[in-house]
Amino acid sequence: MKLQLDYQIPPSNNLINTSSSIVSIGSCFAENMAQKLLTYQFKTLLNPNGIVFNPHAIITQLNQYLLNNKITANELISNDGLWHSLLHHGSFSGTDKELVIEQINQSTLLAHETLKNANYLMITFGSAWVYKYLPTQVFVSNNHKLDGKLFEKLLLNAADLKTEFDLFYEKLKQVNPKIKLVFTVSPVRYIRDGLYENNVSKAILHQLVYNIVKQNNADFYYFPAYEIVIDELRDYRFFKQDLVHPNHLAIDYVWQKFVDACMDENTKKFILDFEKYLLLVNHKPLHTESLSYQKYLDQIVNLQQQLNTKYSFINLK
Repeated sequence: MKLQLDYQIPPSNNLINTSSSIVSIGSCFAENMAQKLLTYQFKTLLNPNGIVFNPHAIITQLNQYLLNNKITANELISNDGLWHSLLHHGSFSGTDKELVIEQINQSTLLAHETLKNANYLMITFGSAWVYKYLPTQVFVSNNHKLDGKLFEKLLLNAADLKTEFDLFYEKLKQVNPKIKLVFTVSPVRYIRDGLYENNVSKAILHQLVYNIVKQNNADFYYFPAYEIVIDELRDYRFFKQDLVHPNHLAIDYVWQKFVDACMDENTKKFILDFEKYLLLVNHKPLHTESLSYQKYLDQIVNLQQQLNTKYSFINLK
């Protein structure tokens, strides 16, 4: 009896290796995958503006990185004693306006320099719902708990987004001709929008990604994280208590599928070796004063030396 779909994922034409430089931008699921990449020592820049969900905001931010657009004081708003940027996560907010501007512009500069030389750009679209800030008629990435009356909620259009993306990609290729793009659609369901509304949103994102990827199979790749979680796993035991966010088990499963489909053989061997190290360092000894604990520390040092010798791109200490 077959109890689960056996979802066959076509391999990427452009396999990631241990020297690859990666920029990852998008929703909380993008952060889950990028954290895995960082754990395994990949050169990865994650969400320079903070977490972002809708394609318009993602494309807007990527354009800003390309041009190294600096934010100015008149682009910030004040609320609850803090200065905020509507295009940035609340972690950039603060009481000192000049410091907020400095931190934002430093992050943009880092993204600019990284994107110019990156091998891969990973984009995870989360939702096609977007909020327009009525005083300036600008779509935002974060409303920073401002009065809801200041915003209008709208549903983005796949055709318009495709046009936006094409214009961005044309500029990107002029700056970085070698870069390859990996797209995913987040499997997180945004039930605050409504289940039906979430499904409509995801359909728009899938249509957008499908139309983007089909025009350039050589440089674009769709990794089916959404299908793995929603269609292959499709069980609430793979979700957190909120029943919408994939749990660690699901994330680990998707990560392994990503490794299988998107990484070359030498990189897969490195990941297997590094997993032994992670298992060792994540162990929590009960008695740190014991002789066995000292042996445990010696094991870590020995394994670090072995990995540093075998893989020159890492430097474990």
